[in-house]
Amino acid sequence: MTSTMLNACMRFIALFTAALLMTLTLSGCWNRRELNDMAVAIAIGIDRVDEQYEVTIQTVDPSQMSNNRNVDRFPTRIYSEKASTIFEALRKVTSKSSRKIYLAHLLLLLFNEEMARDGIKEPLDFLFRDHEVRPDFNIAVTRGYQTKDVLSIVTPLEVLSALDLYRSLNVSQKLWAPTAAVNINEMMVMLTNDGVEPILTGLTLIGDLNKGLSADNVKQPRPYLYFKFKGIGVFRKDRLVGWLNEPDSKSFSYVNNHVSSTVGSVQCPGSKKRFAIELVKSKVSREPSIRNGSPHMKLIVHVSGNVGEVQCETEINDKSIIELQKLASEQLKSIIENSIQHVQYQYGVDIYGFGANFHQKYPKQWRQWRTNWNEQFARMSIEVQMDYHLRLIGKIISPFGNNPQQKKE
Repeated sequence: MTSTMLNACMRFIALFTAALLMTLTLSGCWNRRELNDMAVAIAIGIDRVDEQYEVTIQTVDPSQMSNNRNVDRFPTRIYSEKASTIFEALRKVTSKSSRKIYLAHLLLLLFNEEMARDGIKEPLDFLFRDHEVRPDFNIAVTRGYQTKDVLSIVTPLEVLSALDLYRSLNVSQKLWAPTAAVNINEMMVMLTNDGVEPILTGLTLIGDLNKGLSADNVKQPRPYLYFKFKGIGVFRKDRLVGWLNEPDSKSFSYVNNHVSSTVGSVQCPGSKKRFAIELVKSKVSREPSIRNGSPHMKLIVHVSGNVGEVQCETEINDKSIIELQKLASEQLKSIIENSIQHVQYQYGVDIYGFGANFHQKYPKQWRQWRTNWNEQFARMSIEVQMDYHLRLIGKIISPFGNNPQQKKE
């Protein structure tokens, strides 16, 4: 055997031995768990009851998620337990369930209003800390109902009611401006950063609660009970202090660029009737400045929309489009100005994150404003500049069923 072949053989033996030794140090999935050993949680509700946390968990029944599922069994299970901490309550659930709760697929976290007013930082600590929890679930506050009731209703569109709530919140934010889908990452930023206060969307129930908890709720063309996202909650630090009405909630979404599409109506010129506009594009730019030693914020609102419905007795032409565009622009400007003033005077907390803009542009001045920024925000002057355009008017020019020429005769 030549020296070259011998060296090659020795190298092969060395590599093989090294690979063999490496395999001895490798182990399998040390914390592997079978699906049959876990209860997959998709929603958690936290209520304040008797100075304790009542934690409600909605879990999935895997056997009911196939096409051949048993229609007589619900696809979800609801468990509730009380304890002084969230962690304890979750572990106490095992006294009712043969499976350990698995939180990696959590979609939704709900607080009832009492819990939100007491403060949500403490119950959030466990969800921030636990390594299993993925930071992509949404958070909301139930209004007028315990979270246990909301998670127990039977919803008509999705097999899993938590999935129905989760998808509805995300779709509503995109297509109907007065709601805001806030996930746990965004909440962490709002709770830990200066210059912005948290917000959460409200969730309520409408109808007969007792009937809504049964399977009969989905067998009706009009359910006995249904959910509705209603208003945006204003927080000071981690405590809920009040609710925005629908126009103020819509304004918040505009200012924070959460609006991708929505619909609004404006009163016709010289008439009590209205015309509707579908907004198809919205962008708000911010220009912070300092005037006479005080903060000033200029908002430039860029909006594009289409005429969706016209009740006005007028023909749609270049002149009337300009008039309708002006009316729509003035109305939106008024809504934004009034809602910001409402938040300034009634709540005095910067939910818009204007402070973060001043922090970025004026870091030296921000050091002086940082400790009392909400007071600065409450006195801050706001300027709104509109750039509003109506693009399309649809397939007809005159209002349907109306002929202006015929009326003249």
